[in-house]
Amino acid sequence: MTPLSRSAALLRRPRRLAYVDSFFPWARSGFRYEEALEIHRRRPDTLFFALQPCTDDFPARVHPLSDFPSIAPAAGVTDVHLVFLNLALAVLGVPADDRRELVPGEREDLSLANVLERWGMRSHVTIYPGGGYLPGTPTQTVRRLGERSRTVFTSVDDVKEAWPAAVTTRVPVPTDYYVPGGVTGDDLRLVFVGDDKPRKGLSILLDSLTDVEADWTLDVVGPHTRHAEALRPWGERITTHGWLEPPQLRTVLQNCNVIVAPATRDLVTDGYGDVGMVDGFPTTAALVGMLSGCCLVGSNPDLAETPLGADDWVAVTERSPSALASALDGLAREPARRRAMAARGRESVLSLFDVRTVVQAKLKHMGLTA
Repeated sequence: MTPLSRSAALLRRPRRLAYVDSFFPWARSGFRYEEALEIHRRRPDTLFFALQPCTDDFPARVHPLSDFPSIAPAAGVTDVHLVFLNLALAVLGVPADDRRELVPGEREDLSLANVLERWGMRSHVTIYPGGGYLPGTPTQTVRRLGERSRTVFTSVDDVKEAWPAAVTTRVPVPTDYYVPGGVTGDDLRLVFVGDDKPRKGLSILLDSLTDVEADWTLDVVGPHTRHAEALRPWGERITTHGWLEPPQLRTVLQNCNVIVAPATRDLVTDGYGDVGMVDGFPTTAALVGMLSGCCLVGSNPDLAETPLGADDWVAVTERSPSALASALDGLAREPARRRAMAARGRESVLSLFDVRTVVQAKLKHMGLTA
């Protein structure tokens, strides 16, 4: 078979997708786990690979990434979806140049470029904040990745500027799973969900509580040991949980009415965290809180374009405990406004971030819909 006829034969193959992640299946990864579940539902012949396979429940076998060269070609894989910048750079074999110290977690020993090229596999990459992508990641790095990919999906404005052909995607959430719990009463029942990185804003929230005049309680979901001293004076008004699996998280959210997400950017002066890193807005935690009937109060520190409207959430100035306290007191004085905003916010999340809608759009752009 000549190279030309071989290429033509490859293009005529029925399409089959391989989904490649770093840690997978990992239910706590949130949107990635839900996206993969929906892809499996829509395309059950999808093969799943992970750099480090996990043991969480998943309806399909997850293969080690090291087995990709022996499994994927024989299975007829034609398309590969990769998550995060560092994993995609490694798997696609994008030349390192001066990128190593600028893309945390990137490795040169994972390249599957020869396999992808030999078998004519199309690559599709999703770049979210994190996963090696930081503000200031060289434009040339994104461009080189785009040149190696059939499709680049992203929710990051800087990526779209560096690679104008990038397709906008959103953080997908399971809208059928997180539902309101029917919390009654007008007191503020606050919840914070996130790790203890400075950019999540737990310290900002705790600093604000001294100035909140209304009655409140707070549930903290996620690691909190670093903030133990600030938590202790509040006694039983604050309940700490650590990380929760989705069923337990859903229960906590359904018993709250305001989710607080005072996001910021990790700074050198914080003394820890991923310097320069800022999460996309809104985060998965904020979205599932809104689906659960909570009013979102938070910050959009990167001023990223968001499909949420001004009446869907309460915006507060970044790193301003006084502004946060004022916003919370405002909701306490106007519980009807809080409930109305929570209802509008939930409807927006339902229409804009549903995992079925997001995955359908992705598969369509990849040419993998029926």
